[in-house]
Amino acid sequence: MVKQIIYASICIFILSSCGSTKVLPTTGEVKKMEEKVGKLVLNAKGYGTSQSEALDHAKEQAFINLFFRGISNTSYSKAMVGNEEVSRKEHKRFFKEFFKEKGYNKFISNTNINKAYNKKTKSIECNISININSLRSNLEENGIIKGFKF
Repeated sequence: MVKQIIYASICIFILSSCGSTKVLPTTGEVKKMEEKVGKLVLNAKGYGTSQSEALDHAKEQAFINLFFRGISNTSYSKAMVGNEEVSRKEHKRFFKEFFKEKGYNKFISNTNINKAYNKKTKSIECNISININSLRSNLEENGIIKGFKF
């Protein structure tokens, strides 16, 4: 009986000490601030245990919504990429580099924090300026979206 209790305790300890991959939720907290030729400014809210993590999450959310959900009241009210599940499977390498390795930063020309990091809600709100022309070209070059052919 004592051996079983010790064995169960060890199993519980090992399982509770195993690291888990933290995945922040996808949110729809992204809206248009400004749209000009070649530039789209989005207001995005991000969450994280630190300011830098929350800021990265906000940037990621801006692109996830732009790619897979669309941004209302913009030229991109329909998703740029379309079916998220299919596209992420077909272009694993691209999306790994784009999101996990923060490749999205190549297309951000400016980031302004509107609401500072709140330690209580673990959130930040910022405006993200996206060079939409270079983003679209990159998506076309990588076969993620089809370009206009004349």
